[in-house]
Amino acid sequence: MRVISNPSDIDALLPPKWADSFSSRKKAIEVYLKSGGIIKVGEVRGSWPRLIYPTVEKLESEIRVIEKELDRINKQIEEAKKRKRDLEDTPDKMLKVLLDPLYWKHRMKLLRDPEYREVYELVRPPIHLLHRPDWRKKIEIFVKSEEYRNKLKEARLSEIGKRREFLDVEVEKRMEFSRSVVSSLSEKLVAKRKELETRLSALKTLLSWAKASRS
Repeated sequence: MRVISNPSDIDALLPPKWADSFSSRKKAIEVYLKSGGIIKVGEVRGSWPRLIYPTVEKLESEIRVIEKELDRINKQIEEAKKRKRDLEDTPDKMLKVLLDPLYWKHRMKLLRDPEYREVYELVRPPIHLLHRPDWRKKIEIFVKSEEYRNKLKEARLSEIGKRREFLDVEVEKRMEFSRSVVSSLSEKLVAKRKELETRLSALKTLLSWAKASRS
């Protein structure tokens, strides 16, 4: 029995004509060793030495763990994609805003109501986010409630309010930050998935070798 500590160690156990064969097994050995695994082989049987360790049972157990982790990662990737789409401004969302009666009620008040227009220009609520249920409710209150608008005006004209940016600018900055966070998370998840898929492929190759070593 021999412990393999480097993928090239396997070549010393093979007849010259087989040294360059089974590259997938060599790659699997490299991946497995890199992940902290231990590989033990026995005598050469046919063209390759027998795989003594990891055993079939151990490899099958590791495969189940990786597959479970991959399933979890894939769900997180889908959730990140959904969150990313939710944060993007798309033509269909803009169309939804234009088709919303509340948007046109806002436009009419801008044209006909000087006091409404004054508060709107002071506060600048994110009308373009009417397609989002959370913001639609707030904008609806802004459009319909004079009392609410007066409170916003008072807050805006305070010393603290004067130092703040317009609401639509603040919201856009927060959304841009959220986009960058989601984008970074997506990249990390995709990289993790690739790593797991590489390990899974290596484990399956080793499993095939382990089963062949038993026959």
